[in-house]
Amino acid sequence: MSVFIAGRSIPQPNLLSQSSRRVLRLIDGGEDWMKWAIESHEHRYAFSDEGTMLDGVQQGLHGSRMTWLPRIGLQIGPIKLLSLGSSDLDALLHIELGEETRLSHSEAQGVLARHRMLTNTELGASRAFLASIGAADAPLLQQLDFRESVALHQLAGEVGMSTTGRDDLADAASFALLHARRPIEFADYFRFYQRVSAGGASREHRLTRATRALQQVLPILFGFLDGPQLPQLPSPEQVREALAASLAANRQIGYARISLAAQQMAACFDNDPDQLLEDSRLREVVRWQLRDAQEFLNEHPVSRGQLGQDGASVQFAIDGSRAQALVQVEDNVITLQDYRRTRRYLGDEAQVGYQADAG
Repeated sequence: MSVFIAGRSIPQPNLLSQSSRRVLRLIDGGEDWMKWAIESHEHRYAFSDEGTMLDGVQQGLHGSRMTWLPRIGLQIGPIKLLSLGSSDLDALLHIELGEETRLSHSEAQGVLARHRMLTNTELGASRAFLASIGAADAPLLQQLDFRESVALHQLAGEVGMSTTGRDDLADAASFALLHARRPIEFADYFRFYQRVSAGGASREHRLTRATRALQQVLPILFGFLDGPQLPQLPSPEQVREALAASLAANRQIGYARISLAAQQMAACFDNDPDQLLEDSRLREVVRWQLRDAQEFLNEHPVSRGQLGQDGASVQFAIDGSRAQALVQVEDNVITLQDYRRTRRYLGDEAQVGYQADAG
């Protein structure tokens, strides 16, 4: 026998769960590979569970974590497919196997909506948004991976797909293109500019203020770009344990990239951006906000997470009486994706009020 899952020999495909057999049908060549592997006498394949097996088959055959469902137009990780359940998988299979009817099409659309999955057509709609802010032809944004496409789709949804004539948004795009080095950073710096340049004053003054704010805040954030790393995509319980251990050891739950940290810290400039730029208290204000986020995470353990469409990321939304947070696991690293206060708050240490309502 050549295929083992959780130490158990798999001498024939029907010993796999029904859901795994369905997912194998959706992986191009998946069923053929399983038959070949079972019959092989030269190779031995051992997997910790069925999800790992499906992920390994997809990556081994296609060199990519996500499989392509051409009739639906969907990129999706096999582990995400496995999480959908039998009825939802059947709805997708009917479409992909050419058994599409009006009812099956409606069912498949319902699956996408329930699980917040985006087709490539939906992701591509952000191009109209980029065109409306003068960024469609930017070289940085010509080649996007899946996560970058999702980030721009979310940004377009926040701002509005059609924004022609909005000079402030074009200015935000210009600022973001100047500072971003990855497409996902474009979204971060776009939001940063929107926050710190809000209000009146001339275009030149807004740009100067945003540039100075970014220059001052970035060096403060170098120590807040870390998070617990686990050997595999963790369960909610493992995330809770890793967060608790890190916080107990006074290790920060930081951000995945410095542009995201800067975008989050833009809330510090809400009170009086121009005054704060001249104020030596900026470092104290930023540290206070980050400490506040750590305290919130310590008081509110994560529970159920939302598995990402790529099957390799999970987000845990946390709602509290005074704040909301979003913890993300991506590439097995636990980081803080978002932290915002739900009401106006005056920090005793920072002595500065802010309304953290930015995405």
